[in-house]
Amino acid sequence: MSVNAPLQLTPEQVTWLKGLKMSKRAAVVRDHILEHGAITTDELAKLGYNHPPRAARDLKDAGAGVRSVMVNVGGKRMASYTFDGKANEDGAGRVVLPKAFTDRVKESTGFKCEVCQGKFAGRVLQADHRVPFAIAGDQPEMLLEDFMPLCAPDNRAKSWSCEHCPNWTIRDASACERCFWAHPDDYTHVELRAERRLNLVFQETEVQTYDDVRERASAEGKSVQQVAKEALAQD
Repeated sequence: MSVNAPLQLTPEQVTWLKGLKMSKRAAVVRDHILEHGAITTDELAKLGYNHPPRAARDLKDAGAGVRSVMVNVGGKRMASYTFDGKANEDGAGRVVLPKAFTDRVKESTGFKCEVCQGKFAGRVLQADHRVPFAIAGDQPEMLLEDFMPLCAPDNRAKSWSCEHCPNWTIRDASACERCFWAHPDDYTHVELRAERRLNLVFQETEVQTYDDVRERASAEGKSVQQVAKEALAQD
C-alpha cells in the first residue's frame, strides 16, 4: 500500500470514531473521511472550511488522530486529510460548546472580536478557549471568562501562533494566560516574546479615519503603521 493511501480502519476503529463527541460540522468531515477514505482541501472548502487546518484541529480536539499528505488533483497540489488509526490524547474528551453558551460568549463583548474589536454578525464570530484546549483541556465548569469571541481571521491567526509558540511544547497554562492571544487588553508577552500589539479594524464611519491616515502616510512616504505609531507617541 502507498504511504499516501488512506489507512484501512477496522470496524472497531470506525465505531470508536463515530462515538466521539464533536460539533456537527466536524462530524460531517469525519463522515466524509470514513466514506471516502480522505478529504482534500478543495472538498473541505465546499463544506465551509476555508482554513483546512482548522478542520483537522476540530477532529483532533475531539480525540481523533489525523494525518495530512500532499496529493495532486487535476494538476493542482493540495493537502489531503485522513485518519491515522490512533487517538489524539491531547484532544480526547473535549466538550462541544452548547450554542446557548457560545451565544453568551459573543454577546459578552457586544458581538465584537476581542482581538481586533471589529463588530460582526453572531454567525461570523467564533467562541474560542482563551488558553488552547491542547494546553489546559476543558475545565469542570464552563465559565464565560475562559472563552473569547474571535472573528475568523483572528481565530486562524491565534491557532497558527499558538501551535508555533514554544509553549506548545512546554505546556504551561499560566504562560498562556499572560499572552496577548488570551487577553489582548491585559498581557505581558506575545508567544513568550517581549512584544506589544494593537490590532484594529475600521468599519462603517471609521473607514474615513483610516483613509485620512493612509493619505497622510502616502504623502510622507511612510507606512500607515508608522504614521499611527508616531501619532500615538505624540499623545
